[in-house]
Amino acid sequence: MEQEYIAQTTLDQMVGTDQGQLLKALIPYFPPRQQQFLSVFAKAKELSNTLTLFSNPPAAMRIQAASAPAQPMELLSDLRRYCFGNTRKTLDQINNMIAMVEMLRIMNVPSSQDTPKDNCEEERQ
Repeated sequence: MEQEYIAQTTLDQMVGTDQGQLLKALIPYFPPRQQQFLSVFAKAKELSNTLTLFSNPPAAMRIQAASAPAQPMELLSDLRRYCFGNTRKTLDQINNMIAMVEMLRIMNVPSSQDTPKDNCEEERQ
């Protein structure tokens, strides 16, 4: 079964290291007791890097470099890159529902040509 690529968030890129990724990739090859220790160690290192990152405010501001999407569909599309499985399917369903609602809204907005003229106003004068 082919595995889908899941993008790393900006925060993950800033607090993670190549060594940390390698360590996490190696965890399944160790016995359960060592897996537990290495998993906690890898996450503790990321937590330490996160605390260091936010103790230096200018560096933390780099997370805000990407402007927030203006439309809900854009936001959902961006979020979709960071998840898989049922969460990804749910985001797809929400995105499809928003598209359908938008299409219905467009179909129900009368154009200026379709709007019937009020002839009664002319007759009253």
